[in-house]
Amino acid sequence: MQINETKTETSRILKIGQRARKLQEEQKTPYLMLHRGVNAVVNIDINSIAKSIDFNSTDIQVYPGTAGKEKLRRAISDSYFKGKANPENLLIMPGGISGLDITFQNIQVDGIALPNFFWGSYAQLAKLRKIKLNAYPNLQSVIKYPHKYTNQLVIINDPGNPLGEKHPDTDIFNAIDRLYHENIPVLIDSPYRRVFMDDEDDLYQRLLKYPNVIIVDSFSKSMGLSGQRIGFLHSQNKDFIQEAKQRLLYATNGVNAFAQELIYKLISTEEGKTAIQKFKRETSQAIAKNIDFLINNNLLSTEFYKNSKPMGIFASINRIEEELLANKISAVSMSYFSIEPEKYKNHSRICVSVPHEKFVKYLNPLVK
Repeated sequence: MQINETKTETSRILKIGQRARKLQEEQKTPYLMLHRGVNAVVNIDINSIAKSIDFNSTDIQVYPGTAGKEKLRRAISDSYFKGKANPENLLIMPGGISGLDITFQNIQVDGIALPNFFWGSYAQLAKLRKIKLNAYPNLQSVIKYPHKYTNQLVIINDPGNPLGEKHPDTDIFNAIDRLYHENIPVLIDSPYRRVFMDDEDDLYQRLLKYPNVIIVDSFSKSMGLSGQRIGFLHSQNKDFIQEAKQRLLYATNGVNAFAQELIYKLISTEEGKTAIQKFKRETSQAIAKNIDFLINNNLLSTEFYKNSKPMGIFASINRIEEELLANKISAVSMSYFSIEPEKYKNHSRICVSVPHEKFVKYLNPLVK
């Protein structure tokens, strides 16, 4: 039979993981898996929350609706938007990547403008949807020359992947404001932010001022629930939401009801909020210690953080992928995360969201 080829490639991150696991089995010695984008300091404790869910109820055993459960969308509005977001402008997604893909399908633009260093899946999704890919050097460039991105979708990913860089919120809003006045759509993809911020963070509430902004978020990152595959999409454009809902309907016919009920209880009950706070506190503390270790031992690729600071679950270090693998650390070359791969092959992205003691044990041999 004839098939339509996607023209996409298997993720370099997946390939590195497969290679590291094979070496681990052959050598019968553990590797530190830092190629993944998974918070692995601690697991969020959801046992008591899960026990409170009635699996025989209609909340679990019927279709959850295309847009997602209304009570969950209201809870997201309360938790993320201070109650100011219209639940009708929210869609529950099967993970952040689905929200990105539906956005790429849904919006008519000449291209997608990404940060100079970007998550590789952005590029593969753009290729899948036959959209041209461009890069902007930094937020200062967007602020100064917003007209350069006319008829493009500008993506702001903060804290970023692969660098884990955190830009000042003033720079983020200055860029959004300049793009808004040029009538340029913006996609805010910040699934790691809530690991480091509490419920008082008002970023999303402030974004409601800008009707050109699309928001994609993921509970996989902010709560360590990658296996549940759940996130959300927000837009104030009714046509955008209606078309996104149609695409979601025929792709999934609704997101897993248990995952929706679980997230609802986590963000709306005191027991759930306590579990989230504990997870975020222990995770963010370990990440901060690991980043300090990199800085103090001259391992951080400091040249990449001139207008930002390392804070997210990723960081770039000045070691090549093969050297790290020889030291039983799986990481991904920074060349994978740029449209100019040859310039950055001497640096690697690592995930710093692992226990500090384990991190130091594996990274210490690299200190010179």
